[in-house]
Amino acid sequence: MNSKPNQAQSVSPMEARANQALARAHLQIGTAEMTEADAANLSIRLAGQLAGLPDDQRRLRRRDLALVVHDLEALVDALETELGELAGELKALNHRTGAVRAYGAAKNVVALRRP
Repeated sequence: MNSKPNQAQSVSPMEARANQALARAHLQIGTAEMTEADAANLSIRLAGQLAGLPDDQRRLRRRDLALVVHDLEALVDALETELGELAGELKALNHRTGAVRAYGAAKNVVALRRP
């Protein structure tokens, strides 16, 4: 990356959305990166914490966790959509590049004349 110290970097709307969703998840759950085993252990730990809370606090905590899950699912959907769009753009670019190469090669072919 071309980065200079103390200079703000431009962030795409998708990156900003991802950062925001992951930050909210980190605040609610306590970790941002995890393996599948970590996720299973976290799920067990959260269930234990929820079970130990009074009913009103449990409902609030479950609501907060549901919002985090919803945000992350929406982020996954948005990232999949963007990935599909990027794949389409790449396919179109490859097609155009191939056409340009073919046209350039055709210009260099010497026409054969029949006597």
